[in-house]
Amino acid sequence: MIAIADSLSSRITRILLAGAAGVLAVVALALSWPASGEGVRFFQLPLPAEAAAIVEALEASDAASRPLVLQALNVSVIRLRIRATFPQGLPGAHFVVREDDRYRRYARALGDRPFQIDERDSLFGGSGHAAGAVRLSVELKDGSVLVMQRQPPQGVRSAIARAALALSLVALMLLATLMLAVRQTTRPVAELAAAVRRFGDQMEADDLPLRGPRELRELALAFNGMKGRIRGLVDDRTRLLGAIAHDLRTYLTRLRLRAEFIADDAQREKAARDLDEMSALIDDTLLFVQPQRRLAVEPVVDLRGELETLVAVRREMGEEIRLLPGEAVAARVPPLSLRRMAGNLIDNAVRYGGSAELSLRAERGFAVLSVCDEGPGVPSEDLPRLVEPFARLEASRNRATGGAGLGLAIVRGLAEAQGGALLLFNRPNAGFCAEVRLPLARV
Repeated sequence: MIAIADSLSSRITRILLAGAAGVLAVVALALSWPASGEGVRFFQLPLPAEAAAIVEALEASDAASRPLVLQALNVSVIRLRIRATFPQGLPGAHFVVREDDRYRRYARALGDRPFQIDERDSLFGGSGHAAGAVRLSVELKDGSVLVMQRQPPQGVRSAIARAALALSLVALMLLATLMLAVRQTTRPVAELAAAVRRFGDQMEADDLPLRGPRELRELALAFNGMKGRIRGLVDDRTRLLGAIAHDLRTYLTRLRLRAEFIADDAQREKAARDLDEMSALIDDTLLFVQPQRRLAVEPVVDLRGELETLVAVRREMGEEIRLLPGEAVAARVPPLSLRRMAGNLIDNAVRYGGSAELSLRAERGFAVLSVCDEGPGVPSEDLPRLVEPFARLEASRNRATGGAGLGLAIVRGLAEAQGGALLLFNRPNAGFCAEVRLPLARV
């Protein structure tokens, strides 16, 4: 719901609706604003002279004909009634004071007859243009009180009801049309965002279709061109490094053969070890720079089964490593990528912490593989730097003390290629942990 409310289409719709509501409010205020002067105003009391004429007509009629006179004088806007006494004040209204100019005009027209005027309170408090007289009560000569109270005429009420229904239907149709138009307009933007995310995971993603307004078509065209150039640069880099690696392996093979002719056994072993480290460095570099391609349908792998096999092999090699018990968890990841990620994390834990503790759990749609050690940990300010290629906390480039600095960078690249992530943190007491999160699947 939060994502929908914060989308571009919903924002544009809210802006347009707010503008339409503002226009309707201004129109309604203009229609309901009382007119100035003494002219007859819609839904307001008669003019002072008209009120005096009504009073005189009733006073001139006898008791038998007075109901007929009332019926004749009753119009759809003003309702006339005869009461024994003055009515109490209306809720939300006040009496017009004698000092008010309107009161004095009615006093001049009605003579010495007692009267009172009820006026609705203004929306902003007190009287003024936003308020309006709603009832005039005049005492007749016989002591009865004539009450003249305004009311909307029946025809106007019916027209307002029909207009409200029609406006509601029009507003609903306008809202539906507006939402459809905004959605159609902003859809290319959403497609562009999705295409950018796909390109981050899979460089072979299809180009973005050119549709929508001119500006969005130009944006899609620029994105497709940028994507093609980036893909070409990556392919050129991969081919270049592949060719270099092929040539280097040729020279390494020759050097291995020549190293066999070294008479000194110690020097021969050192040379062979250096050549092996150079070969491992070339393999790590190629694995890091090659684009990790995500398959259309990733295989479902039983992570616990794979890790149990890997742990058994490592323990046979004499490494201190254990897998904590837990339930079976499956994820969508190529088995080779899983073994490479787990192997790199275990190597780091054993090298820097002396042991490795593996755990596996399912959490919020992801399978989480944690590899922790009991070493001194890593300074918090250095954690972001660990996933950078060729970055090492140990300053020397000796592989015996830390490798080439590509292990965690490779793990991050493999995890992100499968739609996952790599998290690094220190344990509260002691030790360092690396967590790989992979899309969860059912076994």
